[in-house]
Amino acid sequence: MTEIEYPHLEKVRDMLEACYRCGDCRIAYRPAVGRYMVCPVRETIPGKWEPFFARGKIMLANGLLQGHIKPSQRLAEIVFQCMICGSCQAICNQSYHSSINHPLSLIMDHPKIWESFRAELIDRGYSIKRHDEILKSCEDNHNPYFEKHKDRTKWVPNDKEFPKEAEYILFMGCTEPYRNPDILQKMIKVLDFLGINYTILGDDEWCCGSVALRTGNKKFATELATHNYNAIKKVKGKKIITHCAGCYRTLKKDYPEILPDFNLEVFHITEIIQKFIDDNKFQIKDKIEMNVTYHDPCHLGRHMKIYDQPRNILNYLGANLTEMKRIKENSWCCGAGGGVKSGFPELANKIAQSRIEEALETGSDALVTACPFCINNLREASNNEKMDKNIKVLDILDLIIEVI
Repeated sequence: MTEIEYPHLEKVRDMLEACYRCGDCRIAYRPAVGRYMVCPVRETIPGKWEPFFARGKIMLANGLLQGHIKPSQRLAEIVFQCMICGSCQAICNQSYHSSINHPLSLIMDHPKIWESFRAELIDRGYSIKRHDEILKSCEDNHNPYFEKHKDRTKWVPNDKEFPKEAEYILFMGCTEPYRNPDILQKMIKVLDFLGINYTILGDDEWCCGSVALRTGNKKFATELATHNYNAIKKVKGKKIITHCAGCYRTLKKDYPEILPDFNLEVFHITEIIQKFIDDNKFQIKDKIEMNVTYHDPCHLGRHMKIYDQPRNILNYLGANLTEMKRIKENSWCCGAGGGVKSGFPELANKIAQSRIEEALETGSDALVTACPFCINNLREASNNEKMDKNIKVLDILDLIIEVI
């Protein structure tokens, strides 16, 4: 037994020991999709080596706990080449199939394992240089984009005023204020159209902490979460609405784990719109005449099970939805998450190109999604000169704005 302590991995030891090395996280079979390649990283990395998909990484984590291997920069380079997309969890017999009558069934939480693995490496000084730079920006500027904090609300129209207190908080996130301000401008148009009483935190909003969590810095993520929760309480917010899939996952799933007293309801904008449609309170002036396909963001889909709402909205808008071969829990990641886009941009682009090719096979006019990371990476891949064709990459709000 090793004398070195690995507290983060100790917390997931039961999960690590539950893996019986079947290899379904490498390649599996499902009737809906046939022979199924599970891990985008494994399929993209030359050689398709064992450490670059779930079974291999679990063996490495066990190796640390048992003292067979030591932390190193080379190990970090491997472990951080993962979007934490959750595709391995979706296929794993220990985490997915509720029909299995076994005491270990449903025990696995692969994203938690990967984040714990990264936390051990971070604590020992092994990280990705670009991630260090990004987290330093989060400390200095409260955002990972090296932008001035005061510019977080630069997207707000001059004639727009927000109340000092409100039931709902529109959580802006970082990607949209600094990289996709048009999405937030569409968000407020939709929320105003629905008549929702909401406000924003303004300068009091900091990065949600998703970047810190996914790259292994749990201590810093807790600082960010604590600050944001206190800011929300100042304006007496009870419910949170966000568009960013990463913020949604972090606020709804991670905050209650980080902050024991966090008790706010968190909604993705597609959930809100779906509710208004169900209540017959979302009247549109026209129908969308467009052939579209839909990409499930990992943080929205596999992580949080938001599959039906975006599709129901597209159908309600009148769009002709043609599904890609891999959808919902089988959906192919866009390649941008888990720090891969910033730390390993070429890998992220290659994975996105695979998804664009799959979208093109549907013959659709547009690939629609509901996550700024997916939007930006898929757009970049679609416009890549190596692609024979391209396809419009749209946010679901782009279509909604056309009909309200």
